[in-house]
Amino acid sequence: MDLGLKGKNAAVTGASQGIGYAIANALAQEGCNVALAARGEERLNQAVADMQAHGVTAVGIVADLSNEDGCKAFADGAAEQLGGIDILVNNVGGMIPGTLDSLSPDDWERVLNVNLMAAVSMTKYALPHLKQGRSPRILNVSGVSGTQLLPGALTTTIPNAGIIGFSKVMAGELGPAGITVNNICPGLTSTESWGPRAEAMAKVRGVTADDVRAAIAGQTLLGRWAEPEEIGNVAAFLVSEKASYMTGTTVEVCGGFTRYI
Repeated sequence: MDLGLKGKNAAVTGASQGIGYAIANALAQEGCNVALAARGEERLNQAVADMQAHGVTAVGIVADLSNEDGCKAFADGAAEQLGGIDILVNNVGGMIPGTLDSLSPDDWERVLNVNLMAAVSMTKYALPHLKQGRSPRILNVSGVSGTQLLPGALTTTIPNAGIIGFSKVMAGELGPAGITVNNICPGLTSTESWGPRAEAMAKVRGVTADDVRAAIAGQTLLGRWAEPEEIGNVAAFLVSEKASYMTGTTVEVCGGFTRYI
């Protein structure tokens, strides 16, 4: 299926590894030019080279998206180097291990700035470029902890729920301008970052990391974790011409982890 992404320009945050990398790679495979943001230059350069292998324009911009200046620099840099932005994917995020008692004010400031406010600020600074784009799309990435109780995931539950609300609000505000805003909610995915996350959750629950992984797999209807490319493929559809009548929607790609009707 031709998703109509060839020649489009996408800015993807947190794209040097994990789900962000998988989304950028899926877009590049469809012929979409990509600008990638991350904090680590070495892994970012490798990701850019991987995208360029698909025959598209790919650029990497080292940016700290925990503050407005970093978000503006990436939005403007991506637009300048690609010749505009048609698609914004807000993916950057992470978990800070801890409980309500142990998490400090600095911990909360960091996690909320990276996991939630980065999406808000990136949207703010990318909008002038998106309004000049072709069939502009915004895709926010949250996670099942924003919709389903996941003990030990306190620092992702709150910002993920906020991202879902932010997506709905922006869909309402930007719909008249023809900009769709959707949210993809990945289930538990086999990424490098889940190593320390599983350890942190295990510590909170008083079990081993292997116990956490097995328990999570057992809660899905498919009995396994997701592979990153499975998330990337759905994300590519959601920013494509084929999803032109979808906006304000949260799509769960979780293997049946969530059980509500």
